[in-house]
Amino acid sequence: MSLNSLILYRDFLEDNRTSMEVYADNLESALNLISCDLLEVDSYTPSIPDWVFRCKLPHGIRIRYARYFSYPIQAKNNQGIINHILDQSYAHLLNVIDSQRTVITVHDLIPILAWKGVIPGLSYPHFPLLYKLTVASLSKARAIIAVSNSTKDDLITHCGLNASSITVVHNGIDSRFCSFSNEKRKFLRDRFGFPDRNTHIILITGIQSYKNHLVSFQVISKLQHTTNTNVQLVWLGADNEMCKEYSKNVNLLNSVIPLSNLSFEQLVELYNSVDCLLFPSLYEGFGLPPLEAMACGTPVVTSNVASIPEVVGDAAITLSPDDVDGLTVAVKNMLENETLRNDYIKRGFTNANRFTWERCASNVLPLYKKIIDETT
Repeated sequence: MSLNSLILYRDFLEDNRTSMEVYADNLESALNLISCDLLEVDSYTPSIPDWVFRCKLPHGIRIRYARYFSYPIQAKNNQGIINHILDQSYAHLLNVIDSQRTVITVHDLIPILAWKGVIPGLSYPHFPLLYKLTVASLSKARAIIAVSNSTKDDLITHCGLNASSITVVHNGIDSRFCSFSNEKRKFLRDRFGFPDRNTHIILITGIQSYKNHLVSFQVISKLQHTTNTNVQLVWLGADNEMCKEYSKNVNLLNSVIPLSNLSFEQLVELYNSVDCLLFPSLYEGFGLPPLEAMACGTPVVTSNVASIPEVVGDAAITLSPDDVDGLTVAVKNMLENETLRNDYIKRGFTNANRFTWERCASNVLPLYKKIIDETT
């Protein structure tokens, strides 16, 4: 172990939390680029004990045991000079590792906010006791990173943390998100099996209920019934049954195209193959899809709540997430007004350039340096 070893504590692979893997992978890569003279960066991915699998416990119980009983033991035995817990769901690790040499990143507080009714239309099936007990340990950390000012405000309001203990460090977006030529866009559109250029393709993303799918479907239905141009909805992350249910509720004129399990390269190609991202989410701790779309030259219509205005700035049309009529008009204008569309595409490129993983890592590094200075 080097003098200034840094251990990044990751999620269980079995948790299948893709967004957390994106954060961990990109932060680790960026830190390795900018801190090679200061830190030896290593990450620790916890494992579920073999006997837990042999017991054939349900997946949920297996994960809970691993998260709250096995991971603390593993973390205690695998500490660095500096520790960084990459997800607030593992804040309980602060009870067993050296908390004064530990940084933790908080992405959101959705279970608590849902239980309290803070997020409109989103509820939680039971009191989130384990999550509540976990985030109660946050105050033990030497430094807390919030991925947005919105998340910082939530930590102050709902966890009683002091503002001075929280540093806002925005996420980055992968530099491989980029805009393709019109010729390549047409080729990719054909390869995805999308309709020809006489049809507008609207993309929505995510499967979580707070993504506000019903409003998205209502917007698409209105567009289909009020415009002269065909409008096709593509839903990234949905399954066929969900598509059928929502389509039936709002009387869509054509079937939704559901996509899932795309590779990273296919995701970039998808953003380049659509005409607009519709993202009326009710809540985001940060919200990467609008930035990813912008970096690919795809204009964005989104909501004006939580972290979203902070992240998109003036590079997207933002409206209340329940304003179906307003969102419909916004998407229609983005598709049909070429001057407006080109303006927002240009703004999108500028805005997306603000968010790089190198910048993220460079803003995290001073927190590590402070721990090093205090312990040497």
